[in-house]
Amino acid sequence: MSQRFKNFAARVAKDNEFKPLKNQLLNYLKKESQNKYKNYPRLIELMKKYWPKYKEGSRISYLLKDHYEEIFYFYLNTIFPFRKRGLSFLNPEAPTPVDFKLEYRYRYNSYEIQTIQKLMGEMNLEGKIEAILKRLLIFAVSSFSPMIEEIFKRPFAFQFSSIDAHRLDNGEWDVIAIISAREQ
Repeated sequence: MSQRFKNFAARVAKDNEFKPLKNQLLNYLKKESQNKYKNYPRLIELMKKYWPKYKEGSRISYLLKDHYEEIFYFYLNTIFPFRKRGLSFLNPEAPTPVDFKLEYRYRYNSYEIQTIQKLMGEMNLEGKIEAILKRLLIFAVSSFSPMIEEIFKRPFAFQFSSIDAHRLDNGEWDVIAIISAREQ
């Protein structure tokens, strides 16, 4: 897994230097997920299998709420290289058929942090490690919207309502993001 993360981080740094300017990071992560030629279609098929139960009334948020762990573990761990043991999801909400909210947590381990810091040094990139760790998580989640749109057949977007990061005594970082999603 660590080699996957290293390769992923190197591709992101080379393409957009971890910067969200002009949606470069988001667009790159969308492309990165779609380049998973076997797993991207597998996740779409999984959601299509569930969709008939929710299609009446276009209840996309209820599909996400009922299957959030399976869907987001697959997306963030299989399509992207976020470790399953580092991920957790809390407090799923679907207040309307087209609104969804979830708390995403990821604990970056020391290897992942050192990988980012090394890339920043090698490429002479400026920025704070905390900001980059936050961006990688929230933009990876946000890059999921094209999959939802393919199932839902309507524009759908993810937006973070809050994001926080805490450095732990062992040097690891916990990133906690509350991200809402809704039909656009």
